[in-house]
Order: sequence, then structure tokens, then C-alpha cells
Amino acid sequence: MVEIFIGPIACTCAGGPTPARQEKITRALALKAALEKDAGFEVRAWMLGEDADYEEGMRALRGYLEGAGETELAENLAFSLNSATPSVAVDGELKYIGEVPAAELFFEEAG
Repeated sequence: MVEIFIGPIACTCAGGPTPARQEKITRALALKAALEKDAGFEVRAWMLGEDADYEEGMRALRGYLEGAGETELAENLAFSLNSATPSVAVDGELKYIGEVPAAELFFEEAG
């Protein structure tokens, strides 16, 4: 199971959108699309800028961050969402925090 946590393009805690933020989100969405095409991966994308995913997704991401030893980031997640997303968890373990690799690199590292 691969979980991708995607924050909003513009978070009120971090100002408006930036090209760097847009690039991160674009890469996360590209990874999601590539994983959905590969039958070997079950994918759950958390769109944390949307009400339907926000609360449950924030709880899940906070738990992963705590498990990865990122206690300060987990405790302040609502205020540091742009720093913590996009993030990727694979089989219950947080593998990438605040960055998402290109799909080719992800597949290479996943074996």
C-alpha cells in the first residue's frame, strides 16, 4: 500500500503558491498516476487541501511523522503542512517527507 499525502498549493500558514510548491505537487500527482497504472500497487492519495480528506489524512500523516521520529513536525503539522507535504508512506512506513521522487526513481527504489 502506498499513501501519498498532498497538501494544498497555497496554505494559509505559508503564504501563496510558489513555483517550487507547484513542482512538488505536480510530481506527487505524476507519481500517483504512475502507481495507479501499475497493477502491483494499491494507492491512497490524501488531498489535504480538500475537506473530505483533511482530518483523517492529517491524523494519518501525523502518525507517520511521529513514527519516523519527526515529533516537532508532527506536533505543528497544521502550521507546517507545506514542509511536511508531499510525503509518501509505503507499507506503513514513511519513506519521503516533504518531497516525492520522480516515478522512475520510486519504482527503482521499490524494486
